[in-house]
Amino acid sequence: MFKKIAIAAPLALLAMSSTAFAANEASHSISLVATVPTTSFYVVPVDPDLVNKDQDMSYNPATGKMTEVKGYFDVRNTDGSVHASLNGLPMLQSGVDQIALDVEFNGKLLTQVPQMVVGEDESDSTYRALLKIAPRASSTYAPGDYTGTIAMVFDAVPPVGSR
Repeated sequence: MFKKIAIAAPLALLAMSSTAFAANEASHSISLVATVPTTSFYVVPVDPDLVNKDQDMSYNPATGKMTEVKGYFDVRNTDGSVHASLNGLPMLQSGVDQIALDVEFNGKLLTQVPQMVVGEDESDSTYRALLKIAPRASSTYAPGDYTGTIAMVFDAVPPVGSR
């Protein structure tokens, strides 16, 4: 009978201590997202923070220039070329003040009209293309807190003659 008491007593203490820990418990939730592109067509940033976080284009009084945003995308289309366009006008805005922006992808100035940015040969295997967002050369900068969004659309375009 002594053995039963000796075993039961530590178990009772363990049960009582675990309820004490539960009263001081902390819990956290982490939101997760994932995109799995097809292997035949994708345009994905090399650094996900480029599209997931705000990019700072602040004005530098010492240089008299605004910071440019630069980043790379991995691009692939195993069945043709890749075309890109802008969805909306590229600008920063603060109230009524605006700063016009130029958006270049792989050295091509993007507009609202789709154009080829990566050719058929380059996009057959993963091709790394530079994205550059900069204030238009003719822009002036009024004081203010500016915000903006650049919305780009990428299309997989089949080879000429296969449509």
